[in-house]
Amino acid sequence: MCLQHDFVFKCSHRAFARFDNCPNLGRTCYGAGGTHNELYVPDICADCKTRPFDPNPLGRLNDPYLKRKAIGGGAAGSGSGGGGGGKN
Repeated sequence: MCLQHDFVFKCSHRAFARFDNCPNLGRTCYGAGGTHNELYVPDICADCKTRPFDPNPLGRLNDPYLKRKAIGGGAAGSGSGGGGGGKN
């Protein structure tokens, strides 16, 4: 049976490490199951390392597009008008 290995960091984030396939892949085996081999890393992930150095941590909070989307406008097919259909 195939086996997938995942990194598990100190900050509890997970990342793909490698995939070991078996000789029966594609014949009787169709990939790794739901259980993966966990390789523990005693350090935090790269995302958590760079998070304190984010130049604008509140930038996404002030994004007007995200506010509009959260209210429910602007999505295609939501009846909010917009898009195509001019005079011929």
